[in-house]
Amino acid sequence: MKLGSILGILMLATAIVYGEWKSSKEKRARILSAGVTAVAAVIGIILLFQPRLPGPTQFVKLVFGSVDKFIK
Repeated sequence: MKLGSILGILMLATAIVYGEWKSSKEKRARILSAGVTAVAAVIGIILLFQPRLPGPTQFVKLVFGSVDKFIK
């Protein structure tokens, strides 16, 4: 079951990168979109195996929570 999910994530990521690669003329934009998509795919695969990992909201709160307390 997880193998199918992994293959689905990878196929979608590949389709997104392919579509962005064909539509973009700039090399920099191509690399950036491929990198962001690859990072998102890796995070998606990791979350398949570790669904209790904190999400982005908790991460931002962890990083900037101390700054908020310091400012007050």
